[in-house]
Amino acid sequence: MGRAVVAEARYRDWRSSQEPDEQRARRALLRSMGIWTPAFALLTVGAVYMMVEALNGNSGSWFGFSLFALIGVLSGFSALSAFRDWFSEPMETTGQMARKWRKFDLLIFFRAHYVLVSRRVFRVPRLVFEEMPESGGWVYLLHYPHTNALVAWRPLGEDEAPPHEEHEGQGDAGGDEAWAQRRREREAESAQARERVELPSFGESRDD
Repeated sequence: MGRAVVAEARYRDWRSSQEPDEQRARRALLRSMGIWTPAFALLTVGAVYMMVEALNGNSGSWFGFSLFALIGVLSGFSALSAFRDWFSEPMETTGQMARKWRKFDLLIFFRAHYVLVSRRVFRVPRLVFEEMPESGGWVYLLHYPHTNALVAWRPLGEDEAPPHEEHEGQGDAGGDEAWAQRRREREAESAQARERVELPSFGESRDD
């Protein structure tokens, strides 16, 4: 009995660590800034050193310069994206699940999980990856705009997802715009319906 309680508690802790929220997304931004900013600085110094060596006649240093410069640009882009998101507000994306895949990152024993929605690639925890619908399903995502760090998500029901025929022949942007317009129209109709007040009528005859 004790082992079952411990196992259940560990499962709850693991599940809570897998569920996205704003604080966890902010910590991910901090980690990105802490990793990629020093990497960018070191790679920039290495690229400058290799360039000086190459200009002094060491032609073999051009390869090192190209390598340091390429990785440095990628590191700088990642660091800049994290800094920009730190001062940005999360944005909403509603779209169809285009692809789900896994791949190993950095270390061979580290597997990451990715999804593609509305031409944006999101890196998500394993539990979220398993709970997300397969290709073709519709989801709502709340995320930061530059790193796509996920804050919250939920699947869309059949009444929320746009019909297929409205999107056939239209791109992702056109389909999302059509769905958003239809949703605004439904909300306007609902608001008008709530404003109507049905007054009781008196003296009406009732058929027996």
